[in-house]
Amino acid sequence: MTSPELSPEAIRELGRWVADFVADYLSTLGEQPIASEDVTPRRVRALLAEPLPRQPQGVAAALEDFQTKIAAPSVRVGHPRFLAWMRTSPLAGAVFAEALAAALNQSVAVWQGAPAATEAERLVLRWLLDLSGYAPDAEGILTSGGSMANFVGLLLARQAAFPEVRVHGVRSLPKVAFYLSPETHYSAVKAIEMMGFGKDAVRCVPTDHARRMHPPSLRRAIRQDRRDGVYPVAAVATLGTTATGACDPIDEIAAVCAEEGVWLHVDGAYGGLAASIPTAAPCARGLAKADSFTVDPHKTLFVPFEAGAIFTRHQGLLPATFGTHTAYLPNAEDEGFHFRDYGPQLSRNFRALKIYLILKIYGADAILQTWERLHHLAAQFAAQIEAADDFQLLAPASMGIVAFRYTPPGMDEEALNALNKALVPVLQRRGEAFLSLTHLGETEALRACFISYRTTEDDLPRLLDAVRAAAREVQG
Repeated sequence: MTSPELSPEAIRELGRWVADFVADYLSTLGEQPIASEDVTPRRVRALLAEPLPRQPQGVAAALEDFQTKIAAPSVRVGHPRFLAWMRTSPLAGAVFAEALAAALNQSVAVWQGAPAATEAERLVLRWLLDLSGYAPDAEGILTSGGSMANFVGLLLARQAAFPEVRVHGVRSLPKVAFYLSPETHYSAVKAIEMMGFGKDAVRCVPTDHARRMHPPSLRRAIRQDRRDGVYPVAAVATLGTTATGACDPIDEIAAVCAEEGVWLHVDGAYGGLAASIPTAAPCARGLAKADSFTVDPHKTLFVPFEAGAIFTRHQGLLPATFGTHTAYLPNAEDEGFHFRDYGPQLSRNFRALKIYLILKIYGADAILQTWERLHHLAAQFAAQIEAADDFQLLAPASMGIVAFRYTPPGMDEEALNALNKALVPVLQRRGEAFLSLTHLGETEALRACFISYRTTEDDLPRLLDAVRAAAREVQG
């Protein structure tokens, strides 16, 4: 059997096509609708209802299918008015970095199998520590994203509390508790479930008027659990909540956790670079006191999925939690550094390359200045909402996130909730702007996350006009 690989010239031709597509796609995003009105689950499934291709169809046919069946119905996440979720448009350098990483195909598990990729990841982790202001000597590992990073962080908390858990399992443990707020990302609850503790181990700590965890309430909850014979394991604070961008008072929470002997995990998936952004730096006060900390480069550094990171200031705890010994792979005592002992995965792709190249090509300062500009844009948008007669700002703009609602006159709360909930799918389908829905207590809110470097002041009034147009369609 001959090799299925393309010839060198065919590879070059394919690369030129991809480069042209990327350049055209990224440069014209603002001219296209964010989503196509005719995209429905049924139609996309019909487009992709294909039998297994037993015989080659050729590069041209495959790329034509990519354009018509994959690219065309895809949501244009890089559009300047795509503000629905914490998904950013990758910079072109990061897009091509993914291709380079795929060509090298390094599995960043053991040093001998990926020497440069291993050391590049270690370097990138140090750079992330510089940018975040977390403990400079912390250990860490890149993950698929914030959900896995939170899972690893809470596994570290479990290991620190119960060093023999890897031998005896969770059945040997006492009843435990973890302390979250109503604003904590759901991945923390999922992590607690996956660790075998269940939702019964979750304590919901009240928030203050700014939707931040309330430290005195945290202290009371911990002490009540101790009186009830429950073992307090960890508290989860958030640096930039999903709904409103609120930042928990990390310094005060750290003081409570230190006093009570409870692990503090800080979820900085979205706001993890706050220390380096002047408008957000006060939010990061006390971060270095956290026992573990996460940040997502695929949110903060304009690189594509997947790229998260988890750090802990406790040296040796990651390998104590995940280290293994096998006969067929190098082990900890062998020369080199082995990431397979620092997280759940053995097979790991070369996530560090896109971060390495993006920082080399563009520089950290340009990225941080972009975040500063986006935070100012969010504040401007909030001011425009407050100045409008038919909109209501529901929370102060924080970390580039604005929560608001459309409030035409003559509607009660129930009707306003129904209207705002109904207009989101219409808004998304129309393709002029793309916002998401969130819940603030009993209130249905629209949410704009300023995370695209393409967004400008010119987009702000168009966002409000798009909401008005969607509402007119809903109301008939």
